[in-house]
Amino acid sequence: MSRPVLHSWEAILTEHDRSVRTARHQVRQRLTEWGWQGERVDDLVLITSELVTNAVVHACRGDGEVRLYLQEFGGDCRLEVWDPRFDLPLQERRPRRFGEGGRGIELVRELAFDFGVVIRRGAGKRVWVRVLLAEDNQPVPLRS
Repeated sequence: MSRPVLHSWEAILTEHDRSVRTARHQVRQRLTEWGWQGERVDDLVLITSELVTNAVVHACRGDGEVRLYLQEFGGDCRLEVWDPRFDLPLQERRPRRFGEGGRGIELVRELAFDFGVVIRRGAGKRVWVRVLLAEDNQPVPLRS
């Protein structure tokens, strides 16, 4: 019986016109290298796209950096997206019927096992999600 291995990876994104595409590609590449594939990987790539888009559009506005942190241990995967703004709490917003915006965070909530945000004055914020890559994984949700 093999023991689970902790995998960890991080990246800094500064080229905002390519940040979302780069983030999606790199997260998929890391998970594939770690031996994961399938629908849950696709979900995590979509979540990455939504969170990095929010960071680039609403927090950085074309300037500054976005940081990605990805950890996986035994099929329990945590993704964090850091941006420099601490004053943008996630707000409940109802999307307009035919509008394109306002659905990203709701989609993230639907796809993630657990989800949250950590805001530190003067140190930005981290939006984090947990996705269970292994079908048989059923850990208890953590809150931070």
